[in-house]
Amino acid sequence: MTQTSSKSGKTDDRTYPSAFYAAAGVGDMAYEQLRKLPELADKLRDKAAEFADQAAKADVPQWKAKANEYGAFATSKAAELTSKVDAAQIRDSIVAGTQTAAEKATKLYDALVARGEQAFTEQPATPGFEPKAETASAHTAEAKAEAKAKPSEDVPPAAKPAAKKPPRAAK
Repeated sequence: MTQTSSKSGKTDDRTYPSAFYAAAGVGDMAYEQLRKLPELADKLRDKAAEFADQAAKADVPQWKAKANEYGAFATSKAAELTSKVDAAQIRDSIVAGTQTAAEKATKLYDALVARGEQAFTEQPATPGFEPKAETASAHTAEAKAEAKAKPSEDVPPAAKPAAKKPPRAAK
């Protein structure tokens, strides 16, 4: 199968579409992150115990007063900033941010494709499974050969009732 790279415009000969390799790259990345979870859980458990000790020693009324003070300050600051909003500037900022995000997404997708290709090629091949590099012309030639081999019927195969399978033997 021939794919065109989104960045360079050149063609690559790949067995599968780039989306397949991108999905494999995501899976490989997820697997890598999952392997880090036990260590992260231990760190978070220690941190939670530390915070629990700090919370037990904390003076709750003092923190409540500070939170109320900061809340009042944030409310007044929000009201002040609301009057200074420039819609055109926000729109321009959003457009620029969207373009940047699209560029980053393209880079990430290409990196996932590369990672997926690497992860996929490093895996041992499944015995008895060979990927086919089929083309549209191979499909049409195959379909024509099947049409000549089978006599034409009035009822399409999808409309025929399915043959009943024999019941399984109880174990």
